[in-house]
Amino acid sequence: MSISSTLSTYPKYFIGNLQELFSISDYKYLVIANITMFAGYQIRVMALAWIVLDLTQSETSMGLINSISGIGVIGMSLFGGAFSDRFERWKLLWITKLLVAIVSIITGILLSMNIINENTIWILIPLSLIIGILFGIHNPSSQTFVVDVVGKEKLVQAVSLNTSASTIAQIVAPSLGGILIWLGYDISFYFISSLYILGALMILSVKTRSKKKTSKAKTQNIFKDIKTGITYSLKHPIIRPLLIISITAIFGGMYQPVIPVKIKNDLGLEELDYGYTLAASGIGALLGSIILFSIGSRVKNLYVLIISFIGFDIGVIIFGFAPNFLIAILSSFMMGTGFACWMVTVPVMLQKYASDEMRGRVVSLYYMTILTYQLGWFFGGYILEITSIEFSVLFSSLSSILIATITIISSRELRKL
Repeated sequence: MSISSTLSTYPKYFIGNLQELFSISDYKYLVIANITMFAGYQIRVMALAWIVLDLTQSETSMGLINSISGIGVIGMSLFGGAFSDRFERWKLLWITKLLVAIVSIITGILLSMNIINENTIWILIPLSLIIGILFGIHNPSSQTFVVDVVGKEKLVQAVSLNTSASTIAQIVAPSLGGILIWLGYDISFYFISSLYILGALMILSVKTRSKKKTSKAKTQNIFKDIKTGITYSLKHPIIRPLLIISITAIFGGMYQPVIPVKIKNDLGLEELDYGYTLAASGIGALLGSIILFSIGSRVKNLYVLIISFIGFDIGVIIFGFAPNFLIAILSSFMMGTGFACWMVTVPVMLQKYASDEMRGRVVSLYYMTILTYQLGWFFGGYILEITSIEFSVLFSSLSSILIATITIISSRELRKL
């Protein structure tokens, strides 16, 4: 079915899919939990970026500290995937959310007591690493638990609606984050902790449990589990190219340090304008995810994947060269739309084609690749410091497009999807 004919029946698909999903009682708790987690993540990233840039005036330090949590996620994701395939996902989710809340409270207290300042900014490094490790355990279960709740048949709609709900948080959270940063750096982290606690309470309200794991699965060597998952993924004709495409996330991360520098130093704007810029990206992501929610699997995955790369990477280039705030906002909207299409299509395809017993480990490999995005913060900050905003956005966008193009052309199975 063509995109135009699908969009013409958009309202009917939207209402029908919405009714189907919310007929599943546990799904609404899952959506609220994802909103709180995503909002907390958004505020934390922007608060850290602004705090470090304000205290150190160093783009490299800003990129380094924001990339540290990514190292934790990447290092722990394989174990998180194995845990997801071994243990009860419901329990892993609420425990990790509470632990992230505790670390956020500790960060807020250290800021309130002025223990974290321009001379002790390094304290944020171990705290960010711990957050990353916890997310490494949390993320594979978060993705795979959606299938436990709604089933594979409704996976596209469920992930799309999750993304829609999360991007509502992406719209609200940056604007709210700008206000919270203005009120006080410590207040930002106290608020973040309250969001994570609410998310944990929502998961505790969910009655669905994962399929019962066998005693053999729980006692088998975890490193053997990890090796089996890697081998399976690298040999799979669809999963392998999707994971290669996911590596382009590092170039998306390289663009991230450009945002506060562009807003603060190039355009001479303030915290609230930084929040509005991120909120515009959230509005674009909301539009993209709602469209995908409505059309479901009626449009070829390959077309959506190509559109997502064009939308995001061209948007990044326009943002880097934006002469004023209006162009920056519009390009941010464009990036958000492309990003949402990418973040729905790739994980859905991975879970659709992975076997049930390998699903957690496949998703953990996806998170390892996608969260090179946070490592991109460091490399992007360094490149930005030694070159320019314009060079940074051109390098990151063109590299991303090149890898995606080569992968799609070389994978016959991917082109059939």
